[in-house]
Amino acid sequence: MTDLLRPEEFAAMIGLSPRTLANWRSNGRGPKYLKLGPEPPAGKQDRRPVLYERDVAERWATAHQYTRTIAR
Repeated sequence: MTDLLRPEEFAAMIGLSPRTLANWRSNGRGPKYLKLGPEPPAGKQDRRPVLYERDVAERWATAHQYTRTIAR
């Protein structure tokens, strides 16, 4: 398995807050992430830690680099 990043580490790497990453996850945005461990029983909140695979996160960050924004 590749190196894993906690949300705080990935957020620092791309200059965003961990809360922004949490919002993106709940809205289906951002890079794919992992939740390791047994799934919680039905009806229980999933409190497993979120982890990002470093290579996946780096490829996602590289693919979302822009040099300018086009005015609309």
